[in-house]
Amino acid sequence: MISTKNKNFAKIEDYFDYMAETLGYPPYHHHFSSETILSDGLKLHVDVYEHDKKAPTVVFVPGTAIYALCYAEMMYKLGEAGYNVIGLDPRGHGQSEGPRGDYTIPELIRDVEAAIDFAHKRFGRKVSLMGSSQGGIISLYMAAKDARIDSVICQNFADLTGDETTKLTRHPVLFKYMRMLISNSKASELIPNAMIPMSAYIDIESIQVRYFGNLRQFIENDPLALKNISIRALQSLGQTAMDRPMEKITIPVMVFQGDADTIFSVGYTKKLYDKLTCQKKMTVFRGMSHALMSENVDEILPDILDWLRQIYPR
Repeated sequence: MISTKNKNFAKIEDYFDYMAETLGYPPYHHHFSSETILSDGLKLHVDVYEHDKKAPTVVFVPGTAIYALCYAEMMYKLGEAGYNVIGLDPRGHGQSEGPRGDYTIPELIRDVEAAIDFAHKRFGRKVSLMGSSQGGIISLYMAAKDARIDSVICQNFADLTGDETTKLTRHPVLFKYMRMLISNSKASELIPNAMIPMSAYIDIESIQVRYFGNLRQFIENDPLALKNISIRALQSLGQTAMDRPMEKITIPVMVFQGDADTIFSVGYTKKLYDKLTCQKKMTVFRGMSHALMSENVDEILPDILDWLRQIYPR
């Protein structure tokens, strides 16, 4: 039984159907098949859009607290444009196994590697990785680690070892001291799975979400969204280093964001982007927020497709 604040559903598909009908958006989820892959013995959920077995594939990684089908419109339109698409729910997210909200960056990287393995076996070696917010960070980290992908497309990215990453949180000063505490003491060993509300980590009220009002209202009402995040996850988000520095990344990197993003500033993104020496592209969309991948699909999709055409010339 799937429960929300006001309704009960026999299965998750019934919830998606109800929300599409009630709120008036197209039932994009009908175009995806639901499949399962394994990572560290955990069953992970993937949503698959098959365009053509010989077409390139985009593996998609969602942001903090949410899951792949939250980006169903973007994934569907990528598929319609000529690409196979695999949307991953990492461990502890969405329909995947694992303690809810309890993960580390290395664990998420292993989940993405499992999704890439699945893509290679299902569709072939032409694979690009795409991620939103936390998923964008994971995608950048994969560019620094994994030569089995042709490019990465990041909505926002970050170097998690930099001091400026504290500014990405809701309470930068508090997060800075908390990061020092859990890095230099045994606090994280004593309470690694202790949870804090997602609203204490990210300013989810400021992120507008179509049909729901804001991200907080979506998280409170959606049965699959994460309500909390573990101390262990925060520790990993505050100190995990890339396999190689930005300057040494060779895989092509595209990054984009809105200039009205309340979490990632354009200046922060540009500072990291300038360090890249690989094939790269940065696009800033005027007037768009952190939720542009769900709110402004038709406006941002042409730039993404232009990048993919560069990676996969026809």
